Amino acid sequence: MISRSPFGDVIEYTINATEEQQRLSEFVHNTRKTVVIQGLGFVGTAMAAAVARARDTHGNPLYNVIGIDLPDEMNYWKIARVNTGLPPVVSTDKSLDAAYAAAYHAGNLTATYSSFAYTLADIIVVDIHLDIKKARLGDARAYEFTLENYQEALRVVAERITNNTLILIETTVPPGTTENILKPMIERIGRERGLDTSTIHIAHSYERVMPGRDYLRSITDFYRVYAGTDKAACIAAREFLSSFINTRDFPLTELHSPTASEMSKVLENSFRAMNIAFMQEWTEFAEAAGVNLFDVIRAIRVRPTHRNIMSPGFGVGGYCLTKDSLLADWSYSSLFAPGKHLDMSLSAINTNDLMPTHTVRLLQRVFPDLRDKHITLFGVSYLNDVADTRYSPAELFYDLCTQAGARVQLHDPLVSYWTEKGLEVCTQFDDIRLLHHDAAVFAVRHSEYLQMTAEDIHAILPNVRLIIDAFDIISDSTAEALRSYGITLLGVGKGHWNAYLRST
Repeated sequence: MISRSPFGDVIEYTINATEEQQRLSEFVHNTRKTVVIQGLGFVGTAMAAAVARARDTHGNPLYNVIGIDLPDEMNYWKIARVNTGLPPVVSTDKSLDAAYAAAYHAGNLTATYSSFAYTLADIIVVDIHLDIKKARLGDARAYEFTLENYQEALRVVAERITNNTLILIETTVPPGTTENILKPMIERIGRERGLDTSTIHIAHSYERVMPGRDYLRSITDFYRVYAGTDKAACIAAREFLSSFINTRDFPLTELHSPTASEMSKVLENSFRAMNIAFMQEWTEFAEAAGVNLFDVIRAIRVRPTHRNIMSPGFGVGGYCLTKDSLLADWSYSSLFAPGKHLDMSLSAINTNDLMPTHTVRLLQRVFPDLRDKHITLFGVSYLNDVADTRYSPAELFYDLCTQAGARVQLHDPLVSYWTEKGLEVCTQFDDIRLLHHDAAVFAVRHSEYLQMTAEDIHAILPNVRLIIDAFDIISDSTAEALRSYGITLLGVGKGHWNAYLRST
């Protein structure tokens, strides 16, 4: 079988279960505890590095760490990369690369597809995805959700664990999942297997991973909330988390139940999503009034109580803000209060889903007919300095423009292939320079874009007529210099640029 990675690797692999079990048994043949990380995505990748990096007072590794993922084309390459000392995620955080290299040389990190790993575990960290599907953008009530696949993954764990195991759920799940669904299932299977389920400790502790330059530190040097299903589980979870998190500077917060911990995660992300949606209508107000909303926000942030007010932008993407309110809504209406919904939170999701349409409208102020217009989009990832295109707002923008007949050209310094759209992406400015450009949209605050001068932009877009700054990437002084080349500039939240448009 063949597995292809976004790094360009092509991995040919065969599966021999007996040999793999032997290899894993030899890997843990020491006195260290063994931690199995279920899922090698963005969270599992950082967790594996953080736990493998933990050391005792003598500088020796605290844990054997085994990452586990599925043996298929989409995932097997992750296993191959880990087993050669490389992280399975594209990242600008050099400390992540260093952590994987160090663990490889220390011999305390490996990866596998084999569920046999769970039989060796003292601690299992669950970092697998739990998706909720929207039938269409802008209609948050029309979601489809099931826990079946997630429960199946935990069932595999329950059928293989031994006594005295901590299961730490890090996945963002609907509040009530750990206590009401997972714990009864795990304990039932444990009893059927003859385990002493009082020694199976189940806890929830959500991650706050931020891929980017501080990717690994967002695990090791950031606040963490946790809760156990009983006192023993709380103690076990605290002991484990304290072994690799800098709790001196970032103390742990223990909540009274896993449901509270689960609610904490979806509430904090729903708050952030609400804040973003709130700013969208003020963005449109500021543009109509000819006001620079970024200046207004900077003035407001001087007040300590308002420092977390959000800024205008291109749109909302990623794995969390686009869906966490929906998980909370499902929990509310399905587990606790039938028929009840989180109406305000769902409304915010609707607004955020459709934010990229505002940038399309800005395009159409200059080009009412987008047919055959060459539009160059700078940034297809959902977050600056991160190679993650999951639920990127660029997807809706691309679809709307192409549906209107435009020819959309793509650039991103970190993304060479846009998996969700099946499209090649230019990563070099020299490749963009050779293309025709009617309009360009700067959508992501990648470091490379922030460092560009007016001369740099004009050099790679020599024939461009319109530039839209969708995320406060271009300063007023750079915009003024670009206008001297005869380029029209518009910006999301930059109403003060309207005067220049009216004068052309």
